[in-house]
Amino acid sequence: MGGGRSNYGRVVGIVGLSHTGRRVAHLLRSFDLTVLASDPYATEADAQALGTTLVSLPDLLHRRDIVTLHAPSLPETRNLLNADRLALLPDHATVINTARGSLIDTGALTAECVSGRLSAILDVTDPEPLPVDSPLFGLPNVQLTPHIAGAMGTEVHRLGRGRPRRTRAVRQGAASGVPDPYARPRPHRITRPAAGRRSPVAESPG
Repeated sequence: MGGGRSNYGRVVGIVGLSHTGRRVAHLLRSFDLTVLASDPYATEADAQALGTTLVSLPDLLHRRDIVTLHAPSLPETRNLLNADRLALLPDHATVINTARGSLIDTGALTAECVSGRLSAILDVTDPEPLPVDSPLFGLPNVQLTPHIAGAMGTEVHRLGRGRPRRTRAVRQGAASGVPDPYARPRPHRITRPAAGRRSPVAESPG
């Protein structure tokens, strides 16, 4: 994928400095990569602390080899990567989405992948699951996983043990009172501005 190149010296764009986006940025610091970030609520200080450079979304798309999405699913972020924005990506770029399927215009991404211009790694799609006749299933430049990207190795066993407990709780009408065994603290280090000040899809770097 990605034109047969290695990852050395490539440019990675992180869309959304959420808890997960920040973790990805931290992990990428160990590699010889240039990491850009776009998040309308982040500050230059936030980005610098993570070893990234804050840029606008169009600039990020123009400049990166790999784009990884970590934004929330909101009305403002639906089809955040639409046909026009996907067209900004250079040939052989790779789009990674482990956040929410609604962030990408599936039809537009399918057209780009069918043409061979872009590659994609998708753990989430819109709709989810994809129709059985979706062209994405048969493309060599697309990798699909069924919304379990976070489950590796023995994590699968933990998922298997915990889900029956949640199912029983739902049946008993007490789901809200049963702690989720997979819940993790989600620190919020970015102060969100008051409602109406900025949109989650603002094009300025914040």
